Amino acid sequence: MNLKNKIAVVTGGSSGIGQAICVALAKEGVEVIFTYNKSDDGAEKTLKEIEGKGEKYKVDIEIKDAVSGFSAFIKDKYKNIDILVNCAGIEVLGEQLDLNLWRKTFETDLFSVVSVTNSFLKIFNERGKILNISSLYGDEHYGNKDAIAYSAAKSALNSFTRTLAKTIAPNILVNAIEPGYVKTPMWSNTSEDEFEKLSKDKLIERIIDPTEIAQMAVAILKNDAMTSEIVVVDGGLSLKTV
Repeated sequence: MNLKNKIAVVTGGSSGIGQAICVALAKEGVEVIFTYNKSDDGAEKTLKEIEGKGEKYKVDIEIKDAVSGFSAFIKDKYKNIDILVNCAGIEVLGEQLDLNLWRKTFETDLFSVVSVTNSFLKIFNERGKILNISSLYGDEHYGNKDAIAYSAAKSALNSFTRTLAKTIAPNILVNAIEPGYVKTPMWSNTSEDEFEKLSKDKLIERIIDPTEIAQMAVAILKNDAMTSEIVVVDGGLSLKTV
């Protein structure tokens, strides 16, 4: 797919990987409409960095009616989209077998993705791309014992990616990225010493930068031979843990 002049919707575009993907797509000539919920400052930063190639939209994607309103806005203004990147997500801390924690995690990391995808499938152009941002923890071999609900939600997201790909090919191609440790706001309470210790778990011996995930996102979206793929970008973390 030639990305120039395409229309993309990116959820969770006010920080981290989502923000980096918005900027990378804008540099490719894509018109990027990104969502955010709480971080007005982060959204303004993204808006500034995409340099006029798109706009922000404040929405809680866990609310079905809000998602419907967002897709209606896009249809009214842009008619159709070419790309959907589902990036918004959380990692909830707490008692790992607490059902409230599971409900909250799945609501954001899985159900909202399904809701957004379902809403925007109706306004895709004839050919399009969907990219889901998963996690290495979603891999069946690398679930995190300290983030069981998050690992399970991302594993379910991987399954959703593959099954949806079977359902809507060949017109729309669906893939996902499984990042390893990426320096995003999720790690805001991590000290530099802790980052250094984490780096030793990777073959590249450093934490991944969000722009490096964005580079892979662009490559996948450009590629017309990929669908139902879960692409691991973990700096060799998975190889050092086996």
